Amino acid sequence: MTAVRVLFFAMTLALVVPGMARATTASEAVANVERNARAAHSDAVLLRQDGKKLLELKPAAGQERVHLMSATKSVLAFAIVLLLDDEKLASIDEPVSSLYPEWKQGRKKDITVRMLLDHTSGLQNVANAGQELEGAPDLVKLALAAELSGEPGAVFSYNNKATNLLPGIVQHLAGQPVDVYLASRLFEPLGITQYEWMKDDAGTPLGMAGLSLSAPDLAAIGQMLLDRGVTPLGKRVLSEQSVALLMAESARSADVGLLWWRIPASERYQANERMSGVLAQHGVSAPVQQALLATQGRVFDSKAALIAFLAESLGPDWPQQYGSEVTGRGLKLGDLFDIQRGPTVAYAANGYLGQYLVIVPDKRLVAVRLIHQRDSHTAPVDDYASFTADVLKVASTLR
Repeated sequence: MTAVRVLFFAMTLALVVPGMARATTASEAVANVERNARAAHSDAVLLRQDGKKLLELKPAAGQERVHLMSATKSVLAFAIVLLLDDEKLASIDEPVSSLYPEWKQGRKKDITVRMLLDHTSGLQNVANAGQELEGAPDLVKLALAAELSGEPGAVFSYNNKATNLLPGIVQHLAGQPVDVYLASRLFEPLGITQYEWMKDDAGTPLGMAGLSLSAPDLAAIGQMLLDRGVTPLGKRVLSEQSVALLMAESARSADVGLLWWRIPASERYQANERMSGVLAQHGVSAPVQQALLATQGRVFDSKAALIAFLAESLGPDWPQQYGSEVTGRGLKLGDLFDIQRGPTVAYAANGYLGQYLVIVPDKRLVAVRLIHQRDSHTAPVDDYASFTADVLKVASTLR
């Protein structure tokens, strides 16, 4: 199960937003995506506006399906809102303890389904999923047994372990595994017939990762969202209320909805005055402290620029260092930087190694980038961290 090494830093830092520089023409902006996608060794890229193909790079024959890594979470979210539509779940604010009575004691009784979906459950979690979750025989039981590291509902903290409980909830309420439920309620209406979903030893599909789809099939999911829950053939598979619920801003972070990322038109990062003390207080290693403190006095107009600076400072293993020393110690970018955020203009499903589904509703644009896991993968180049930024540049040229 090495493919499920899903790191929090790879998810949060993959949400790259540009300084909205405008390309001269749409064709130039699309050509920029193609050039950067090829340089990043992408296996599949697909850009469509209202169903019209703007760009497509196809993988080799037999390599069409790609592991979505943590973008699986965004597909998993459909299962929960479909339970609402099917009246199998009364509300996402239902306490998880109504399904798992062992949580009726102590503070876990306050954890709701919503908190699993917007990363505010407070469950103990290790930033690098491979350290604790990879190879675990029963990920639902592991999540149920987790201690609390924070107050339920209080703080946004990306959590792989918590999302692994969601397939258990679907099994309880739908009476079938989440892959079977989504096959009938989502995949088949969208014409998706070829997929794979990794399972733990207990036979439960993973929640944090594990789903493999082709670029056209992932794009079909994005198009359905643009069409407010309706397939190209006019069949409604998801209520408009559920679509809105998935994308609505979380109470604890403007960056997220329900396992979907909310992409702003612009962002600005500047080291705050508390950074030095916060890093020391959390025991961050000297090399990582030095790299982060070197950002003081600088202004970064995107996450991409900030990532590039940290990658250059820390070297090739910067993701591992950042994951263990920053994310792994419970720190977020907002603890270290003053962040200015523009209005939300797009939504995304993102995954480790640079798996992306981006939709831009106002421009009716759907964009997908996928890459297979290989030993030759070089971060951050092959992660194509600027994909979302490049897509928004395309969007800015479209009518």
